[in-house]
Amino acid sequence: MNLSIYLVTDDAYFKDRDLVSTVEQAIQGGITALQYRFKNKTSRQMYEELLVLRELTKRYNVELVVNDRVDLALAVSADGVHVGENDLPPDVVRKLVGDRMYIGYSVNSLEKLREVEHLPIDYIGFGSIYETSTKKDCKLVGIEALRQAVKMTSKPIVAIGGITHYRVKEVLSAGAKGIAVVSAILGFEDVKKATEELVSACRSYYREKLHSL
Repeated sequence: MNLSIYLVTDDAYFKDRDLVSTVEQAIQGGITALQYRFKNKTSRQMYEELLVLRELTKRYNVELVVNDRVDLALAVSADGVHVGENDLPPDVVRKLVGDRMYIGYSVNSLEKLREVEHLPIDYIGFGSIYETSTKKDCKLVGIEALRQAVKMTSKPIVAIGGITHYRVKEVLSAGAKGIAVVSAILGFEDVKKATEELVSACRSYYREKLHSL
């Protein structure tokens, strides 16, 4: 499970853009995981796109995670499925997927984190860390809450919300195991270059950390 550079798709960024070629550019730039998240497509359309993306991610050894739709995740043999409090409960998801894939869960407060610690989930998506326009109903938690969240759970935390390449160091320093982004990659015409800047920021942080030991 390598979720260090975790790209989440979004309907708004694919109105005039080919999904597969855009994702491949991001993969070539260095993403380690792709979460397929669309709200305005039919099940058939999502299934057919996921079949293509499954082959693409396998070729590049990138994780494929499906948002919400456990049925689609199972249908294409995804690596993981990501759910939230309005989706199927994680214990039900675990019964359906067994040990064939990992389960991620979205949390947007420290109180909620305490409630889900016992659930059969493998990683936690925590945010929004910064202000973001990508999700209209997002709740801002802030960087200090991320620091506290990391101390409260043994599960790896993937930070999400308003993360850009110049905020990578602060997020990783707070203890996040991965950064999930939408606009920091898809908001740019040159998707590969935008991804490379995030990867470079991550590598720079870990180099500094290594030298300080």
